[in-house]
Parts: sequence; C-alpha cells; structure tokens
Amino acid sequence: MANDLGIAFYITICCIFFIISKTILMILLYRRWKRKNTIYEHDFSGGKMVMFRSPLLQSLSSDVFLENTLKLSNKDIIGAGGYGIVYKLMINETMVFAVKRLNRGTTDRDKGFERELEAMADIKHRNIVTLHGYYTHPHYNLLIYELMPNGSLDSFLHGKSMDDKVLDWPTRSKIALGAARGIAYLHHDCIPHIIHRD
Repeated sequence: MANDLGIAFYITICCIFFIISKTILMILLYRRWKRKNTIYEHDFSGGKMVMFRSPLLQSLSSDVFLENTLKLSNKDIIGAGGYGIVYKLMINETMVFAVKRLNRGTTDRDKGFERELEAMADIKHRNIVTLHGYYTHPHYNLLIYELMPNGSLDSFLHGKSMDDKVLDWPTRSKIALGAARGIAYLHHDCIPHIIHRD
C-alpha cells in the first residue's frame, strides 16, 4: 500500500513537472517567434511603431521610416473613406507604401486592434494586400500597407478612377472571385481565423 502511494506521488510530480516545462517552453518559443517576425517595436513621439519582417523593409531603419511617416500632409492623400484617410508614403523610388490613418476608438477596441494586427503579420495571399506594420498613438492609429499603384478597387468598380475607365463585366467577375478567395482564406484557411468586416 505504501509502495503504491509512493508510485502515485512520483507519477503526479512527474506530470506536474512535464506540464510546467511544456508551458515554459511554449512561452519561450512564442517570444522567439514574435521577435523573429518583428523588425522593430519602439515608442516614438508618444506612440508605438511595429514593423513586420519583409524583404522590402530589411534595409529600412525605424528612424527613417517614422520621420517620413510623420511628415505626411494633405498633398500626400490618395483616398478617404468612412474608416480613415489613406496617404502615399514614398521613402525612395523602390519603397512606396500606403498609410491609412484611423482615429482612435475606445481602449478595449484599441487592444483588439493590436491583437488583430499581430495576427495579420503572417498573412501572405495573392488576393490580400500586405500589411507591413502599424503605428499606435494616443489620438490615432496608422496602418502601413503595400501600395497598389493602380488605385483602389472602389474607384474602378464605381468609375471614380483617374482615367474614368469603367470595367467590363468579365473583369468585374474576376475581381469579385479574387476578393472572395481572399476573404475565404481569412475566414477558413489562416490560423487564427480572421473575420473581415471592412
């Protein structure tokens, strides 16, 4: 009987040690993964800049990027909508980004904002615009995207493009199919699943 209690105690201690060690290992691996996928995360001018790893951003310093981002003005606006204003950010001839400025919401919504953006860092799909990073500030948020040189989808579908070229129906059908594939990827194939609301 005493021998059985000793074995049970030994097994219990081993299980507890195993669970604790696995938990510590998972935490360490997550921190390593997060560092690996972030070029820099730094507080600037009362805000926090986070840039995700990509070949395009490897040679870019945080100071240069932030300096150019904070210089954006009305002459750089390329679009506006209900969710914010979009600016064209040109670092040099080969590094051009779209920066979307969003007004800040409630604190709870802002925490969710950062969690969703961390999840978006790994998304690579041909029908989804690449998110390169973000900047959070007490009064606004900035999203840094790959610039689509031909303009927004909205402008083409509704005839608001610079050359007022209206798309034919077969082209519209291809665009709708591509958008549906991108949304299906977000909803079903990427981990964690992301629900597209915009």
